[in-house]
Amino acid sequence: MDIIESHRLGLIEQLESEAVALAGRGRDAGQRAVVCHHVADMLGLAHGYALLAAHGALAIDDAVAAIERRARWAIWRLKRDERAALAERIATFATRLRALDAERCAGLLMAYRLVATPSLGAEAESRLDRDLLAALRAAQSTRGQADAAARRDLFEAHRRWAETLIGARLDEAIAALEWPLGGRSLDQVIAALRIPLSAFERADRRGLARSERRLRRSRRLPEGFAANPAQAFFQLQRQTAERRRRAADGDDLSADGTVRLAA
Repeated sequence: MDIIESHRLGLIEQLESEAVALAGRGRDAGQRAVVCHHVADMLGLAHGYALLAAHGALAIDDAVAAIERRARWAIWRLKRDERAALAERIATFATRLRALDAERCAGLLMAYRLVATPSLGAEAESRLDRDLLAALRAAQSTRGQADAAARRDLFEAHRRWAETLIGARLDEAIAALEWPLGGRSLDQVIAALRIPLSAFERADRRGLARSERRLRRSRRLPEGFAANPAQAFFQLQRQTAERRRRAADGDDLSADGTVRLAA
C-alpha cells in the first residue's frame, strides 16, 4: 500500500468515525437534527430528505411517547403479565428506533461528504448507487438553485438508500413489538424513519425554507441554533472532536493541508 492510498483510507476512517460520533447516542435526537439540517443547508436546502430526516429525528421521541400513552390508556385490556411484557417490548422498540435513526444520520452525512470531498470521488462512486451519486452531485453543482425535478430526484434517491440501509430492520422492530392495541399508533414512527414521498411533496410545494423555519423554532434544539444553525453545527463538531481526542489520547488522524474536507 503506497502512502497516497494509506492516506485515503485514513481519511475515510476519520470521516466515518466522526459521522458516527456526530449522530450521537440513542437519546441525542436534537444532535441528529442539527447534523441532518447541516447537510440540507450545505446544499442550499435542496436536500429535502435531509431536512425531513431532521424533523423525523425529533418526531421519534414524540411517537414513542404516543405509543406509551396508548398502552397506558388501554392497560385494562391486558393481564398483568401482558402489561409488563408490553412495557419491556416498547422500551426495546424505542432503543432500536433511535439506533436506526443514528445510523441513518451518520450514513446521510457520510454520503454527502464522500461527494463533497474532492479527493474521495472514486470512493463515492464505489459506495453510493448511481442515482444517489448523480442526484447529490447535481445538487452540489446547483447549490440552492435545483429545480423541482432535481429536488424530487434527490429525495427519491435518498429515500431508496435509507430503505436499503434500515428498512428491513425497521420492519423487524415493528414485528418484534407485537403491538396488540391496533389503531394508528405506529404510523408516526413509520413516517419518521420511512419518510413518505407525500411528505416531501407537501413540504416542497409549500417551500422547503418554510419547513426549515419550523425546525429552527423547535425548543429541543441547542440554544443558538435558531439564530445560527451553521455555528451550532460547527460547535457540535468541535465538541465531538474534543471528546474523541480525549477518548483516543490524542491519536485521531488529522488531515494535512493538501486535503480539503467537506464541512
